[in-house]
Amino acid sequence: MKIAIISPFATVNPHFEMELELAQQHLDAGDEVKYFSCTGQLSNCDFNTSKDTDRCNECTLRREMGLKLLSASVNNRPFDAPFVQLSEPPSELRVRFDNVEQLIAYRIDEFDIGYAALSSLVSVVRDPEPDLTRHGPLLQRFLESAWQTYRFTRSLLKSQNNDRPFDRVYTFNGRFAAMRAVLRACEAEGVDCFLHERGCDKDHYELFKNHLPHDISEINKSIGRLWNAADPVTRQTTGEAWFLDRINRVETSWKSFVTGQDQGALPAGFDHDRRNVALFCSSDDEFVAIGDCWRNELYPNQVTAVEQISASLQQSDSQIHLWVRVHPNLIGVENQRKRDMLNLSFPNVTIIAPEDKVDTYALMKAADITASFGSSVGIEAVFWQRPSVLLGPCLYQHLTGPVRSTSHQHTIELLTSTLEPAEKTGALQYGFWFQTRGFAYQHYAAKTLFEGTFDGHLVYPKPKPSPFKRFKQRLRKALSIN
Repeated sequence: MKIAIISPFATVNPHFEMELELAQQHLDAGDEVKYFSCTGQLSNCDFNTSKDTDRCNECTLRREMGLKLLSASVNNRPFDAPFVQLSEPPSELRVRFDNVEQLIAYRIDEFDIGYAALSSLVSVVRDPEPDLTRHGPLLQRFLESAWQTYRFTRSLLKSQNNDRPFDRVYTFNGRFAAMRAVLRACEAEGVDCFLHERGCDKDHYELFKNHLPHDISEINKSIGRLWNAADPVTRQTTGEAWFLDRINRVETSWKSFVTGQDQGALPAGFDHDRRNVALFCSSDDEFVAIGDCWRNELYPNQVTAVEQISASLQQSDSQIHLWVRVHPNLIGVENQRKRDMLNLSFPNVTIIAPEDKVDTYALMKAADITASFGSSVGIEAVFWQRPSVLLGPCLYQHLTGPVRSTSHQHTIELLTSTLEPAEKTGALQYGFWFQTRGFAYQHYAAKTLFEGTFDGHLVYPKPKPSPFKRFKQRLRKALSIN
């Protein structure tokens, strides 16, 4: 097979090491591997938005060192197409938008470039409703880098004399501007694109063929395939292990967001004798720009949802208290959506700030009903035999367990009803998928979530010597020869 690894992003660990892993495995299989990356040509980088020269050089040097560790020569080929270098936006690219709705509707061919650029923008500024005027220059650079990568990749993949130059392409994640451009270019040219990401733990990576890692329908199929193929005796205990790791703050594939919370701590004033609803928010900047399948049809945003739910609950049953846990992933983040949430004030609502030491799991277990917008707590509640109401799209929405609301009226009916705990097979399926998904590394050895070695070598940028240092080295060598 002829393999292309297209890497328009900084060499962050472990994702660059994943690309080395994939390259080496294909070389071991006798395949031809070519590597393409930005060496400063693109208008923007998700991991170096300031275009810092030192950071860019460090990335280039780390890539050079890593590629030299492969068993066969795989040179880095830069994005060198003539259209890549931009002095101004090309005429076919729009870079000004009045609002986010205009932006996400913007497409080039079948490339959802508006979503792609917005995904990168909200990830950098950590704001699900970014000010497009204030962040206009940054948005423009993301749009340009997406357009550049899309054009470059399509030209790279075009068949010549009915012969495809590559049989398969790899790139990272696919959600961000330039990486989604690679995926869409592959789709346009009919070439399989495999998106790489973290697997079930630090020792595994995952591949997603021709779809984003956040594709709800495809992930649901994957969950079902893994569960059905597993040993019926061991799959339950394996699925249970994921939930036990979560509650015990074990970090497997990503950081635990409850590590800093006081185990068993409930909010001040929590009254077990009244009806308590625990509402768990999501850090919605992660999902606002994935695609239409992640649009919440019930509420425009979580702040509005809390306002509407609290008002309706006060009318229907003033004795119900709503405990709103703002996601710990928002610690240190500043945006208007978060400020609006923290400033909500209703007699039947308590807002729990992201940094509050209240234990998420103690609150979930103490509440009569758990509600969530797609946070993993929604499916974890099912495992721990707590009634769970789902108020937004998420990866587990098609699994049995959580009761999915279909309207605001339905939400209020569910939150004011006596719900029985659901059967937890769906939760076990979800836990089993998270606990087992992916492929074991053969060449990369992870030490932590963010550090490791490739074939025994730490991949680090080796600084190039200064001109003066090179002169001294040449002089020393000449003297030693003489």
